[in-house]
Amino acid sequence: MTKVTSFGICLPFFRPDGMLASMRLAISPRSAIAVAGLLAWAAIGLELWSGPLIATALGAAFPVHGLAKSLHLVFLLVFMVSVAVRGHDAAQFALAIVLSVITLVLVALYRYNSAAALLIVPMLTFARLSSIRMLAIIMVLLNALLLSIVLMFRQMDAPLTYVSLHASLQLFAVMVSRFAQKTEQARDMLASAHAELLTTRGMLAESARHQERLRLSRELHDVAGHKLTALQLNLAAMTHNRRLDQAAMVALCSRLTEELLSDLRGMVHQLRLHDGLDLGATMHRLAAPFPRPLVVLEIADDARVATLDQAEALLRTFQEGLTNAARHSDADHVWAILSRDGEGVSLVIRDDGRGHGHVRAGHGLTGMREQLQAMGGDLQFGRSGDTGFHLHAWLPVAWS
Repeated sequence: MTKVTSFGICLPFFRPDGMLASMRLAISPRSAIAVAGLLAWAAIGLELWSGPLIATALGAAFPVHGLAKSLHLVFLLVFMVSVAVRGHDAAQFALAIVLSVITLVLVALYRYNSAAALLIVPMLTFARLSSIRMLAIIMVLLNALLLSIVLMFRQMDAPLTYVSLHASLQLFAVMVSRFAQKTEQARDMLASAHAELLTTRGMLAESARHQERLRLSRELHDVAGHKLTALQLNLAAMTHNRRLDQAAMVALCSRLTEELLSDLRGMVHQLRLHDGLDLGATMHRLAAPFPRPLVVLEIADDARVATLDQAEALLRTFQEGLTNAARHSDADHVWAILSRDGEGVSLVIRDDGRGHGHVRAGHGLTGMREQLQAMGGDLQFGRSGDTGFHLHAWLPVAWS
C-alpha cells in the first residue's frame, strides 16, 4: 500500500457495464526523476548518434565520434546505478559528481551540442541531498566550470547566454525538486497525524466495547442475582410451608430456571463477542493509507488484549513500525503478524528495506520499549539479514 510521496495519472477505461471510469496509477518522485533523466539522456543521444559531430580543439586529439558515444553510454550506466542505490546518500552524491564530470567532458569534446542539459540530472540528486548553502555552491561551481570550458574550447558568439540558459534550467529543476521534498515532508506529517487520528478512533471504539462489556457484567449480576434470589425464596417457602400448592410452586421455580438459563446464554454470547479488545480492524485502518510499502497483515483471531493501555501500546508500536519502514527503510513490503504467544500477545513487524549499518533507537522506539516494559512486556528490534528491519513487541495477557 506505498508511502513515498506520489502523484498519479488517471487513465480512462470502460467498465463491463459500458460506464466510463478511471484508474489512477501512482508514480513516486524517484520513478519520476528516473523517467525524466532517461528522457533527457535519450534527447541528447539523438544529437550524438544521428547528427554530425564537430570536434573542439580538445576533441580533435581523440576519436571524438566513438569517445562521445561511449561517454553517453557510460552516463546511462552511472545514472541507472545511482537510481538503483537506495539508502546510501554518500554513494549517490559521488555518482552525481561522476555524472557532472561526464557531462562537462562531453561539452568540451565537440562544438554546437546540447550536452550541457544533462547537468540537470545530477543537480536533482544534489538538490535532494544538500543544504541550501551547499547546493548554491555546487551550482555556482558547476556553471563556472561550464563557462570556462565554453570559453576555452568552443567558439561561441554568446557564451554567457548559453551558460545562463542551462543554469536557468538547472535552477528550475532544483526548485521543483525542493518543492517535491517539502511536499513529501508535509505529506509525512499529514500521514502521521492521520495515523494518530485512526489510532485514537480505534481506541475510542475499543473503549466503547470495553464499556459494553462492563455493562453486560453488571446486567449479568443484576438479572442473575434477582432470579436466583426469587428461586431461593420459593424453594425455601416450599420447604417450610407444606400447605402451599406444590405443583404451582414447582412450575414457578421451573419457569424462573428456564428464564435464568436463557438470560445466561444470551449474556455469555455477548461477553464472548467482547472477550478482550480486538486490534485487527484498527490495524487494517492504519495500514490502508500506505500505498508503499505494501503492508501484509496476519492477525490471529485469539490475539486480543485485556486493557485499553495494552491496546494503545501495541497500536502505537505498529504505527511506529510502519512509519519507520516508509520513511527510513525505503521498503517495498512490510509484514506484520499479531498472534498469541504463550501467556501473551506477540506483534512481529519486518520489512525488505535497504537500510544499512547498526540500528540506533530513536525517541519513537525508545518510548515504545519503555511503555511495553512498564506493562510487563518488551520490545526488540534490529536488522533482518543484511538490510531489512524487524521489531518484535510482546505483552502479557492479564485476562487469559
